[in-house]
Amino acid sequence: MIIVGVDAGGTKSKAVAYDCEGNFIGEGMAGPGNYHNVGLTKAIEHIKEAINQAVREKEPDIVAMGVAGLDSRFDWETFTPLALQIAPKVIVQHDGVIALFSETLGDPGVVVIAGTGSVVEGYDGKQFIRIGGRGWLLSDDGSAYWVGRKALRKVLKMMDGIERKTLLYDKVLRMINVKDLDELVLWAYESSCKIDLIASVAIAVDEAAREGDEIALEILRSGAETLASQAVVLAKKIGTDIVYLKGGMFKSEIYRKSFISYLNKHGLKGEVGKREPEFGAVVLGFKEAGCDVKKLIRD
Repeated sequence: MIIVGVDAGGTKSKAVAYDCEGNFIGEGMAGPGNYHNVGLTKAIEHIKEAINQAVREKEPDIVAMGVAGLDSRFDWETFTPLALQIAPKVIVQHDGVIALFSETLGDPGVVVIAGTGSVVEGYDGKQFIRIGGRGWLLSDDGSAYWVGRKALRKVLKMMDGIERKTLLYDKVLRMINVKDLDELVLWAYESSCKIDLIASVAIAVDEAAREGDEIALEILRSGAETLASQAVVLAKKIGTDIVYLKGGMFKSEIYRKSFISYLNKHGLKGEVGKREPEFGAVVLGFKEAGCDVKKLIRD
């Protein structure tokens, strides 16, 4: 039996294949699997391409995938009919589910993903529970987009003379190559739907914070604590004392320490995730097939 795990993300689709004895078969990579980014047909094509590379001309028996962009029932109704045709058995879940299972190996737990967007995903042994992860307009607290938008609003206030200009001001303007108020407004509204561009401003915020800028420090701490508070709610509900951390925002030492400190104050531990999400998709497939998940762990 060949089981394939897929991480169908916003920038790429990664697949990895194993047999039921835990033997590695192959891996593959193709374009985005988030249909919001490239359209439904193209997203499915990319996922198939990654799977074909991974199975090395064999036929997969089970494909389990975590998919970015499945934020409402309308997304599920759009995506799943075509996805279910990929293999004899196909399991479709949120991308947060496979990120969680890559660490817990299918056991109950909570994971927080803080990258361009953010989500808190949990599993209580029976059902998956999600907090946030509904896109930049409605949620994504503490994400890079959230941090970038907060910083841009501060910079605007500095330009308007409401607040004193700090190092954050120089860092942000230099990063986005803007010199004055008119250019900032033009850049912001041209970039408002280009989520990655707004999120990239978080890099400048982290740089300013590391150099002691109090406003940048407050933005990072506020973002970390806001998202951590959501993780606390879900961890208490599920009954776990460990929260796994994944995503680019946790590369910021200030953000990461603020997040973990908040968890600690509420009796929880934060642990940075170590495994790739497509591995969690394989775990999902193994559980469905009744294979021994422990055979996947060779270390």
